[in-house]
Amino acid sequence: MTIPVSIEKKRAFLHWFMQHHKVKEHDIEWFLKDLCDNDLALSHVRFVDDIMNCPKGIIITSHLNEQISFKFFKGKVTTDNVYTAYHEMNLYQHELIFIQLTFPFCTHSTLYQDVIEDGLETQMEIKEIAEAVLENTLTQGRESFLKGQINHALEERDYEQFMYYSSQLKKLQ
Repeated sequence: MTIPVSIEKKRAFLHWFMQHHKVKEHDIEWFLKDLCDNDLALSHVRFVDDIMNCPKGIIITSHLNEQISFKFFKGKVTTDNVYTAYHEMNLYQHELIFIQLTFPFCTHSTLYQDVIEDGLETQMEIKEIAEAVLENTLTQGRESFLKGQINHALEERDYEQFMYYSSQLKKLQ
């Protein structure tokens, strides 16, 4: 699993970006400044080169680029409203949000390259971890249930139920 980029590196990069690149709208600048001050939000931000396969993300371009200046999307919902992205990030603080910043010579910026994370790889790792945790939790719950049923069968002296739940527990283990 890749190690997430530190909050300090992300903040340093955003400060550098705001000092060296202008954005088209004041709202975007405000959004970036607010993001710099929010450690929780920064811990869930992942900067990526390509945002196409990410479940929730923001595209920001500097004013020198002719592309979109700001675009937020979650699933199939897309908007250029900065405040929608801001509220989404604050309402769902523990969800990852992927940000693609486009500016001149971005591939040559070492600060930028230091904060870039592979979005799809990160998503897949998170999905695999979540699936493993879920599977483990379900197994533990099933095991606990079966042990409870075995104990109940013993208390009731129900041989058939005892054998049935014991065999289920053996299969599970």
